[in-house]
Amino acid sequence: MVTTVPLFSILVPTRNRPELAATCVRSILAQGEHDFELLVLDQSDDRATCDAVAAAAADSSRTRHVAVSGRGRSLSLNAGIGEARGQWIVMTDDDCEAEPGWLDGLQAEARAAGPRDAIVGRVRPGPVQPGKSLPPATIEDPEPSIYTGRVDRDLVYPNFAVPGTAFDAIGRFDVRMGVGTTLPGGEDNDFGYRLLRAGWRILYRPGPTVVHCAWRSTEERAALKRAYGTGQGAFYAKHLASADPFIAYRFARDVLRTARAAGGALIRGWPAECRGHLDYLAGLFVGAARMTSLMARGVRSDRA
Repeated sequence: MVTTVPLFSILVPTRNRPELAATCVRSILAQGEHDFELLVLDQSDDRATCDAVAAAAADSSRTRHVAVSGRGRSLSLNAGIGEARGQWIVMTDDDCEAEPGWLDGLQAEARAAGPRDAIVGRVRPGPVQPGKSLPPATIEDPEPSIYTGRVDRDLVYPNFAVPGTAFDAIGRFDVRMGVGTTLPGGEDNDFGYRLLRAGWRILYRPGPTVVHCAWRSTEERAALKRAYGTGQGAFYAKHLASADPFIAYRFARDVLRTARAAGGALIRGWPAECRGHLDYLAGLFVGAARMTSLMARGVRSDRA
């Protein structure tokens, strides 16, 4: 039975992917008698996801289906944060499956963490079937790490846990960014960067593991390149607006590194890889321009 204030509130945003959402829910509920609640944050166009989640939950009192109006992953997560009762907010995606022992590992790490520590766990790719491609957003570093200050990498993955007090300290996710918006990415990177700038630590721990399912076709995976670039460009532009020299360095380095990778792929006769790099590169500038326009029009991070 979930207590009044559970240790974990697990948030799973979803939209129009009932089978994936149901599989994710089953993997979380299979973790056993841990102190958690599960909130499925649903922006679907019909009841298929709601019905699939209800069947997967099998009348579990731990699970709540939360219908979220509007579009956007950040909007959905923010709605879940507002509904959550747990001491820690845990976020994963509907196309991820928790491995056995996932919550055992998270519980141990949460109890050892300091009051201004967030935790990111391992995200490994699932098996790739013919015609499918490796999933994005995986982290498989074998050794634990501690990140503080200005870090030259993005650290928030779909296996992330943070005390609820973090949102009081730095705010919630930027609703201008994320899947479902015109800036389809960058919201996780922005949140992690703000967390580090506020003096928090992000602890990478390889024990608690989720599997990122390889469900996209190679064509769908390729199409994500531009979307990821657009989100990343928006993230850069947001922090460039506050005259952040470290972000200026990261933006320039990203452009140069991607251009070099595109040129190398072209020389090696890999046209598809070259196009992917060029799509990401174009996305960086598109995203930066769109975020700059949003900021110029006074569109705030908490109201798209």
